[in-house]
Amino acid sequence: MRPCPDHDTLGCPMEHINRVNGEGPTPCHIMLIGEAPGKWEDKKGHVFVGKSGSEFDRVYLEKCARLSRRNVYVTNLVKCRTNEKDRDPTMAEVVACSKILSREMDEVMPKFVGTIGRMSTRWLLDPSAKMEKVHGFGYQVGSILVMPLYHPAFGLHNTVMMRHIMEDFERFGRMVRGDSSVMWKEAP
Repeated sequence: MRPCPDHDTLGCPMEHINRVNGEGPTPCHIMLIGEAPGKWEDKKGHVFVGKSGSEFDRVYLEKCARLSRRNVYVTNLVKCRTNEKDRDPTMAEVVACSKILSREMDEVMPKFVGTIGRMSTRWLLDPSAKMEKVHGFGYQVGSILVMPLYHPAFGLHNTVMMRHIMEDFERFGRMVRGDSSVMWKEAP
C-alpha cells in the first residue's frame, strides 16, 4: 500500500488512498497527463501499465509520437483509483488531486503537455471542452503548448478509435519536434 501523504490536508473524498505518483525525469520538457489509475496501475503502483499502458508505450508513444518514455514525465490528474469499475473521477476528487498535479507541473516545468482523455483535457484547457472538437489540435495555455489526446483505453474498448488515437499521438510528437504543420486553435 502506498498511502497518499496529502490525503487529509487536501480534503480528499476518496476512501481508497493507494496513491500512484507520476514518473519521469524532472525537469522535463514533455508531460503527459492521464485521468486516473486503473486496476493495474493501482496494483503495481506505476502510471500507464497493464493493457492500455502497453499500447501507450509500444504503439502510441514510441511508434506514433516517436518519443521514448525515458524522456517523458507521465502522470494522472487523479492519483488514486476511483473504484473497481474505474468510473470517471468526481469533481471533488479532481479538485483535491489537482493541487498535487499543480505541484508536479511546477517541478517538471513542461513546455509541451499532452492531456490524455476528457478529464485531464477539461482540467487544463476548459471545463466544457468536448474531445471530439479539441483532440489533435495544439493550444497555447500560458507558456505551455497543450494537445488533447484520446485515451489509449478508448481504443481497446472501441477499435474504430485506434486510428484517431494514433493520429493524435503522431501530431503530438510533431508538435514536440516543432513541426509547423501542426494545426492550432485558440484556447476555448
